[in-house]
Amino acid sequence: MGLASIAAAWLLAASAPQETAKAHLGELQAGVNSAIDRGVDRLLALQNRDGSWGCDLLEPVAHFDRRNGETGLVVYTLRKCRVSADHPALQRAALFLEGGFPTHNYSISTQLLALDALGAEERWKERIERLTDALLANRIKNEGSWGYPAHPSVYIDLSNTQYAALGLRAAAHSGVKIPKDVWIELVDGVLKYQQEPIEVEARAETGKSSTGKREVAGFGYLHGERESPTASMTAAGISILGIAKEGLGRDLTPPIARAAERAQRMGLAWLEREYSVEGNPRGAAAWHYYWLYGLERVGALMQLERIGEHDWYREGAARLVREQKPDGEWRTGGPVDWPAEPLPTANTCFALLFLTKATAPSSGGDGGVQDTWAAEAPENPVWIRAAGRSRHTCWISGFAPGTVEAYGHGEGPNAALHLDRVEFLIDGKVVETRDLDQLVPWKGERFSIQHSFTSDGPHELRARVHVALPTELASEGHTIEVLESAPLRVIARDVFQPWMLDYARAAAENKLEQTEVTARASSQHASSTPPSDACDGYQGTAWAFAATDKAPTLTLELEKAQRAKLVLLSQLDASRANAARSARIRRVALYLNKDPNPIEFALEGDALQKHELVLPKPAVVRSLRIRVLQWDPGDVQSIGGFAEVELR
Repeated sequence: MGLASIAAAWLLAASAPQETAKAHLGELQAGVNSAIDRGVDRLLALQNRDGSWGCDLLEPVAHFDRRNGETGLVVYTLRKCRVSADHPALQRAALFLEGGFPTHNYSISTQLLALDALGAEERWKERIERLTDALLANRIKNEGSWGYPAHPSVYIDLSNTQYAALGLRAAAHSGVKIPKDVWIELVDGVLKYQQEPIEVEARAETGKSSTGKREVAGFGYLHGERESPTASMTAAGISILGIAKEGLGRDLTPPIARAAERAQRMGLAWLEREYSVEGNPRGAAAWHYYWLYGLERVGALMQLERIGEHDWYREGAARLVREQKPDGEWRTGGPVDWPAEPLPTANTCFALLFLTKATAPSSGGDGGVQDTWAAEAPENPVWIRAAGRSRHTCWISGFAPGTVEAYGHGEGPNAALHLDRVEFLIDGKVVETRDLDQLVPWKGERFSIQHSFTSDGPHELRARVHVALPTELASEGHTIEVLESAPLRVIARDVFQPWMLDYARAAAENKLEQTEVTARASSQHASSTPPSDACDGYQGTAWAFAATDKAPTLTLELEKAQRAKLVLLSQLDASRANAARSARIRRVALYLNKDPNPIEFALEGDALQKHELVLPKPAVVRSLRIRVLQWDPGDVQSIGGFAEVELR
């Protein structure tokens, strides 16, 4: 199936585009827009120093894949939220993803989704082909399914298979030819997860009697669980069949089409009977947002605006708007066997993918979140507005009514201001001046400027307007009145800084990555913060010392000595969202090899940047002991530690 055919199929899937949704959501639309903006803000704030997102897992390979998988999922989500591919966060994430190659199906698939969403086909062409080959190599032939590679307890399951199908769909959309037999086996394999059909009374239309029987059949997680269907897995089964039919295109034969469509019809009937946007009907509530994202795929791929009597998007969107946390996240809670955590990053992605109707692409271009500010009080003669994130646009939005009355040329409704000059000031300094023809009346021109800040944080904008006085007010030496706006406080966010890309590719330059390292510590806060996490190559994991430790010490023993002239230390908190949450280490003592005399360093500057400790002279390092001498408690907890230790 060619790229053009796949693209056409994707466009056909957009039966309920965002424009249609806006037309019938009414007042709910404002809440949806706000929820998307706040969710995007939260994801951007959760990005780690190295460009990644993700949580800690103790098993090294799964650990690597989990971080790559969640990073891919976030990139895909941000693109569906119309965050530009040129955004610093996505540039950093792309470099991080290039730094390793995943092996697990979730991670491979989410990377395919991410790279396809990023575009720039030539840059990613070879990697997308390699990822597709790896995904196909993980397929269990004659089963039409995927599972956890080499996992001792789970062979194949519908969730892994669902994400493999999504990954293959993204690869096909990027121009990779997927063999026909893959799609055919996928249909056959998915049918094995569907329960035996149950005949039930068909629901009658309002005011009419029942019209007979219909078949109902949900999908389970494993072959052996086909008789225990859940909403999330039924949505997965329906979606996979839709993707397989789409992938086959003209190669879709009548027998395959009939089998897939019957299975989808029975699955939809099951969803209609069990329908709810609360929890995960018939399944664990921990997968609530995973289920809602599955519901979105069903609606898009099946071109449905309603499931039974339910407007699935309106009902799901209303619930997501209510359930969003104050910090912008969505997360589940309560005692569950798995997942062990509320998966805030993944659940936030699932919620946003539902709200943006991610499976049904819209024709809108890049946009993303824009913060806006205004200073337009009646007592302020000049009114200004600003919008932006790292790059801000500021403009004259108007003048107070009294300004025109006081300084306008002419009478009544024909009165107009005549301007001589407009100046824009940022943090008290004039950054741009516009000289104007004071003989020409002002007709609403905005005189907008754009300014890029060099660091995140607050700034003050102000406009100064030189108004030419009318003849009756002018006097010798006084023909111009200078009017100023009120100060407008704006916040610069997501400002690109050179270190961001350097950190995303830093693992390749870290000499600890070139040898085995044994890590020991005087204490550790929890089993999830072992000393080895300070030298695992990832900023999202860390060694944290116990709150009772009076002299926290981390020791690294290198199997093969490395020559270095620089030690880099990263504070425990690795993202903007968590900055200052944990203790801030202020001073350390560094012991090289067996030298009993330490080198002391103060850790100054931005805590989100790495602290560079320059050794007195280059040294061959066999062991490194870092003793924490001084630290300040964090806003939430007193424990501290290091997200990463590097040698250069």
